Amino acid sequence: MTNFVRRADIEKEKAAISAFLSRYLSPTANEARYEWLYCNNPGGRALACLGLDSETGQIIGVAAAFPRRIHCLGKEVLGYVLGDFCIHPDYRSLGPAMALQKRCLEELAVGDAEFLFDFPSASMLAIYKRLRIETGETMIRFAKPLRADRLIQRRTPGKIVARALSAAANVGLRLRDTGLRRTSEWTIAEETSPCGEEFTLATRQWSHRMGVCGVRSAEYLNWRYLQHAQKSYHLLTARRGGKLCGLLVYYLAERDAAIVDLLAEEDAVIKALVTETVANVRQHRVNTLSAAFLSSHPVREILKDCGFRPREASPVVLLTLPGRSEQQGKDTPGPWYLTHGDRES
Repeated sequence: MTNFVRRADIEKEKAAISAFLSRYLSPTANEARYEWLYCNNPGGRALACLGLDSETGQIIGVAAAFPRRIHCLGKEVLGYVLGDFCIHPDYRSLGPAMALQKRCLEELAVGDAEFLFDFPSASMLAIYKRLRIETGETMIRFAKPLRADRLIQRRTPGKIVARALSAAANVGLRLRDTGLRRTSEWTIAEETSPCGEEFTLATRQWSHRMGVCGVRSAEYLNWRYLQHAQKSYHLLTARRGGKLCGLLVYYLAERDAAIVDLLAEEDAVIKALVTETVANVRQHRVNTLSAAFLSSHPVREILKDCGFRPREASPVVLLTLPGRSEQQGKDTPGPWYLTHGDRES
């Protein structure tokens, strides 16, 4: 079997690409998601490359990249997050996979992007290794147990005994958080209306203290969270005297919850938002609240102070494209701030 790779036409090949992804990547990768993610991204249209069987013209693989505006050294530049990499089961060898990813990277390198990042799976790591691309960072999932029901039910025979043990353990978990008190210094509430210009102005100021950080403009926040094609997110804000001081985004998934975005003008606001989120999701009988951040970023210390503990780690690929060094001289971009919300979807 022979194959070749070319750049996709995002509009004309919408049906074919979404059908391939929904069948071989995930049932949730449907046309509604495609329209939202590939076509309506406020950073611009996605870039996708297709692997094709040269005899039949059948799609055998997809590799995509989604634009993100990035705050870096006081400027706003273009970056991409890589994702939706998928190979047909009959072609799952390193040859087609490497050719597809290499072409995608080449297409991005000749454009205006300055940075690329990816949250690769174990199989993608093998491809990056063959392409001589190293992982530059690690994403850590921090977890805070809020209820012990699920864990005890798995390990304890008998529902009556399990319920009694769970009740006692849950009281202990609540008592552990007696020092984690909700604050009255900021008014923390869930936003139910679309984000306005105040979010764009505020997040631009806050981003300077976070390092290299994705732009959280009002347009981006509305698209990424409030207009998501499939998930329902909760956006909390902290205000003092009406002024926006911080934001946190989380979602609920059955008996678990996850913080996916977090940005504020100071660490005290971050802690207040996390504390409020703990209280909110506990009311939904959540077992575990998670938050994934880069292992090198100081925000991890705030999470630890709130009772979160590091769990599994996953690699992150960070790439600076060759043209950037020519444009920016010897300046280095500094530490990155990436959250779970910086993934493509």
